[in-house]
Amino acid sequence: MAAGEGVRIAIRSARSTDSERCAEIFLHGRRQAFSWQPADRFGLDDYYDCVREDSVLVAEVDGAGAGTVVGTVVGFVSLDPKAGVIHNLFIDPEWHKRGIGSALLREALALLRGGPHPVELACAARNAAARAFYEHNGWTPVAPPSDQPDALVLYRLSRAG
Repeated sequence: MAAGEGVRIAIRSARSTDSERCAEIFLHGRRQAFSWQPADRFGLDDYYDCVREDSVLVAEVDGAGAGTVVGTVVGFVSLDPKAGVIHNLFIDPEWHKRGIGSALLREALALLRGGPHPVELACAARNAAARAFYEHNGWTPVAPPSDQPDALVLYRLSRAG
Protein backbone atom coordinates (compact mmCIF):
# COMPACT_ATOMS: atom_id res chain seq x y z
CA MET A 1 0.00 0.00 0.00
CA ALA A 2 1.19 3.53 -0.67
CA ALA A 3 1.61 5.78 2.37
CA GLY A 4 2.43 9.05 0.67
CA GLU A 5 5.76 10.60 -0.28
CA GLY A 6 6.69 7.55 -2.36
CA VAL A 7 6.62 5.25 0.67
CA ARG A 8 5.02 1.81 0.55
CA ILE A 9 3.73 0.00 3.65
CA ALA A 10 3.40 -3.75 4.13
CA ILE A 11 1.30 -5.39 6.83
CA ARG A 12 2.43 -8.67 8.33
CA SER A 13 2.29 -10.72 11.51
CA ALA A 14 4.55 -9.34 14.21
CA ARG A 15 7.80 -11.08 15.02
CA SER A 16 9.48 -11.09 18.43
CA THR A 17 12.03 -8.63 17.05
CA ASP A 18 9.19 -6.09 16.54
CA SER A 19 8.21 -5.97 20.22
CA GLU A 20 10.56 -3.20 21.31
CA ARG A 21 9.47 -0.89 18.48
CA CYS A 22 5.78 -1.68 19.10
CA ALA A 23 6.26 -0.95 22.82
CA GLU A 24 7.70 2.48 21.93
CA ILE A 25 4.78 3.27 19.60
CA PHE A 26 2.34 2.06 22.28
CA LEU A 27 3.91 4.17 25.02
CA HIS A 28 4.00 7.38 22.98
CA GLY A 29 0.55 6.75 21.54
CA ARG A 30 -1.04 6.17 24.93
CA ARG A 31 0.58 9.27 26.39
CA GLN A 32 -0.85 11.29 23.51
CA ALA A 33 -4.27 9.59 23.48
CA PHE A 34 -4.68 9.84 27.26
CA SER A 35 -3.25 13.33 27.63
CA TRP A 36 -5.36 13.95 30.74
CA GLN A 37 -3.41 11.23 32.57
CA PRO A 38 0.06 11.80 34.07
CA ALA A 39 2.70 10.65 31.56
CA ASP A 40 4.41 8.46 34.16
CA ARG A 41 1.24 6.36 34.47
CA PHE A 42 2.37 4.57 31.30
CA GLY A 43 5.52 2.52 30.72
CA LEU A 44 7.15 0.41 28.02
CA ASP A 45 6.21 -2.82 29.79
CA ASP A 46 2.51 -1.98 29.38
CA TYR A 47 2.72 -3.12 25.77
CA TYR A 48 3.76 -6.64 26.73
CA ASP A 49 0.97 -6.90 29.31
CA CYS A 50 -1.66 -5.61 26.89
CA VAL A 51 -0.82 -7.92 23.96
CA ARG A 52 0.22 -11.04 25.85
CA GLU A 53 -2.66 -13.21 24.55
CA ASP A 54 -3.26 -11.29 21.31
CA SER A 55 -2.34 -11.73 17.68
CA VAL A 56 -0.37 -8.68 16.55
CA LEU A 57 -0.04 -7.30 13.03
CA VAL A 58 2.48 -4.60 12.18
CA ALA A 59 2.72 -2.04 9.42
CA GLU A 60 6.27 -1.61 8.19
CA VAL A 61 7.96 0.50 5.56
CA ASP A 62 8.24 -1.74 2.50
CA GLY A 63 9.60 0.72 -0.05
CA ALA A 64 11.71 3.76 0.64
CA GLY A 65 10.87 7.37 0.07
CA ALA A 66 12.81 10.35 1.29
CA GLY A 67 14.34 9.67 4.71
CA THR A 68 12.69 6.33 5.41
CA VAL A 69 14.31 3.02 6.29
CA VAL A 70 12.82 -0.13 4.77
CA GLY A 71 11.63 -2.49 7.51
CA THR A 72 10.80 0.23 10.06
CA VAL A 73 7.62 -0.65 11.98
CA VAL A 74 5.29 2.39 11.98
CA GLY A 75 2.17 0.94 13.61
CA PHE A 76 0.45 -2.14 14.95
CA VAL A 77 -2.92 -3.63 15.77
CA SER A 78 -3.54 -6.35 18.37
CA LEU A 79 -6.59 -8.57 18.39
CA ASP A 80 -8.19 -11.61 19.95
CA PRO A 81 -9.54 -13.72 17.08
CA LYS A 82 -11.48 -16.08 19.39
CA ALA A 83 -13.41 -13.23 21.02
CA GLY A 84 -13.67 -11.08 17.88
CA VAL A 85 -12.09 -8.09 19.62
CA ILE A 86 -9.57 -5.52 18.46
CA HIS A 87 -7.67 -4.45 21.56
CA ASN A 88 -5.10 -1.91 20.39
CA LEU A 89 -4.38 0.14 17.31
CA PHE A 90 -1.47 2.58 17.45
CA ILE A 91 0.45 4.40 14.74
CA ASP A 92 3.72 6.31 15.17
CA PRO A 93 2.62 9.98 15.28
CA GLU A 94 4.97 10.84 12.41
CA TRP A 95 2.97 8.41 10.26
CA HIS A 96 -0.57 9.57 11.08
CA LYS A 97 -3.02 10.49 8.32
CA ARG A 98 -1.46 8.20 5.71
CA GLY A 99 -4.07 5.40 5.73
CA ILE A 100 -1.97 3.06 7.86
CA GLY A 101 -4.56 2.74 10.64
CA SER A 102 -7.31 1.99 8.13
CA ALA A 103 -5.13 -0.62 6.44
CA LEU A 104 -4.36 -2.30 9.77
CA LEU A 105 -8.08 -2.31 10.61
CA ARG A 106 -8.88 -3.98 7.28
CA GLU A 107 -6.28 -6.69 7.87
CA ALA A 108 -7.53 -7.26 11.43
CA LEU A 109 -11.11 -7.56 10.16
CA ALA A 110 -10.03 -10.12 7.57
CA LEU A 111 -8.79 -12.27 10.46
CA LEU A 112 -11.88 -11.70 12.60
CA ARG A 113 -14.71 -12.03 10.08
CA GLY A 114 -16.69 -15.23 10.16
CA GLY A 115 -16.04 -15.81 13.84
CA PRO A 116 -18.79 -16.66 16.30
CA HIS A 117 -18.86 -13.14 17.80
CA PRO A 118 -19.55 -9.69 16.38
CA VAL A 119 -16.34 -7.75 15.86
CA GLU A 120 -15.87 -5.15 18.61
CA LEU A 121 -13.37 -2.66 19.96
CA ALA A 122 -13.33 -0.19 22.83
CA CYS A 123 -12.02 3.35 22.78
CA ALA A 124 -11.53 5.96 25.48
CA ALA A 125 -14.58 8.22 25.44
CA ARG A 126 -12.35 11.29 25.81
CA ASN A 127 -10.18 10.33 22.81
CA ALA A 128 -12.06 12.37 20.22
CA ALA A 129 -9.53 11.77 17.43
CA ALA A 130 -9.66 7.99 17.76
CA ARG A 131 -13.45 7.99 18.01
CA ALA A 132 -13.72 10.08 14.85
CA PHE A 133 -11.31 7.70 13.10
CA TYR A 134 -13.32 4.60 14.05
CA GLU A 135 -16.64 6.20 13.13
CA HIS A 136 -15.20 7.33 9.79
CA ASN A 137 -14.20 3.69 9.19
CA GLY A 138 -17.74 2.39 9.76
CA TRP A 139 -17.77 1.61 13.49
CA THR A 140 -20.84 2.48 15.55
CA PRO A 141 -20.96 3.06 19.31
CA VAL A 142 -23.04 0.36 21.00
CA ALA A 143 -24.11 2.62 23.85
CA PRO A 144 -23.29 6.15 24.97
CA PRO A 145 -20.28 6.40 27.27
CA SER A 146 -20.71 6.89 30.99
CA ASP A 147 -19.63 10.14 32.58
CA GLN A 148 -16.69 8.48 34.34
CA PRO A 149 -13.29 10.10 33.59
CA ASP A 150 -11.80 6.91 32.11
CA ALA A 151 -14.98 5.66 30.41
CA LEU A 152 -14.67 3.50 27.33
CA VAL A 153 -17.00 3.43 24.34
CA LEU A 154 -17.73 -0.02 22.90
CA TYR A 155 -17.89 -0.06 19.11
CA ARG A 156 -19.19 -2.62 16.61
CA LEU A 157 -18.65 -2.56 12.89
CA SER A 158 -21.76 -1.11 11.26
CA ARG A 159 -20.98 -1.84 7.63
CA ALA A 160 -18.68 -4.02 5.58
CA GLY A 161 -15.31 -2.33 5.82
